[in-house]
Amino acid sequence: MNRQWQKKSGYVRWGLWISGILFLSACGENSADHNMAADTLTVEEEQVTQESEQDDADELPQAENSEEPEESEETQEEAESEDLAVLNEKRFYEGAEILGVNREEAAVYYQKLCEDNVFQNDTVWLAGFNIDDIDQNGQPDLVVMIQEEEYNYYGEGCMYFYMNEDEAYCFRDEEFPFFFGFNTVGGDFDNDGYIEIAFESLGTGVGGAGDWHPRILKYKDHTMEPMDFPFDEDEYADTDMPSVHIMITQEAEADTYSAYCAYMDETIVFEAENLWEPEGIQECGRNSRGYFNMQRGEYEGRDALEVSELLYGEGGTSNIIGFAEFLIVWDQDGEGRIVEWWIEPL
Repeated sequence: MNRQWQKKSGYVRWGLWISGILFLSACGENSADHNMAADTLTVEEEQVTQESEQDDADELPQAENSEEPEESEETQEEAESEDLAVLNEKRFYEGAEILGVNREEAAVYYQKLCEDNVFQNDTVWLAGFNIDDIDQNGQPDLVVMIQEEEYNYYGEGCMYFYMNEDEAYCFRDEEFPFFFGFNTVGGDFDNDGYIEIAFESLGTGVGGAGDWHPRILKYKDHTMEPMDFPFDEDEYADTDMPSVHIMITQEAEADTYSAYCAYMDETIVFEAENLWEPEGIQECGRNSRGYFNMQRGEYEGRDALEVSELLYGEGGTSNIIGFAEFLIVWDQDGEGRIVEWWIEPL
């Protein structure tokens, strides 16, 4: 299996992941629409009945002070909590079916989440989850993302990692998006015999894929510790989206570009379709910030983390011409470095 085929299959997996998120969100919306339609029908039926009763009893005196009592805030909150509980449960079981987990097994996981009050007394949203053998020991692990605010505020949520028989670890980060789901990848990326867990989530930033947020945790001795990604310190030191700077140059020859990576101090020439006729050699684009589409790769016989970055040419971020691919490894002190890179033209 060659590297190009593996990466293209990764893009398919990434697309399916986003589709799955949208599917789960739609489930909740469809459920809400259905309930709204049912409520509307009930109101219409009541109106017809009331009109009929009024016609038959025009001569009856009207009761004074017959206004219906207003619903208390406490009652409204209880109703909203019940609706959210139903929605989260529905999303969990439908998501488990997508993952190929049977109902009985899914019920065990869901019961565990309820016992640990992950849904915080039914006041938070299930944003996504995954059931997979992340640490590759033959036992499925559970990762759950919850969103703590109705709107998409960064940092308002948590990712619970259920690894083996350990107590759940809650990952929080003020700059991390907890609302569109996530992707996880496990591997021994620092070659010390323990597993690291890399994960990514999509934010709300404009410009397409310019708002991907990767993180990595070391799982060792039943604990989780954060690690850092390699990046260009001079340009991205103060951001939470690790990346490296790539300059795209449109060459004089049609459908030909070069990509210069400052981190590697290397240039790669590749072919991609021009948006318009080239007018000599000129800088025309760059990478769109943020590692994404993470997969486990291999470098010199050891695990490596493979990540992508979008490249755009003339015309801005709407003209995606390819992907820069990087292999990243870490040393046992937690220092990450890019060891290999290449271009996948679009």
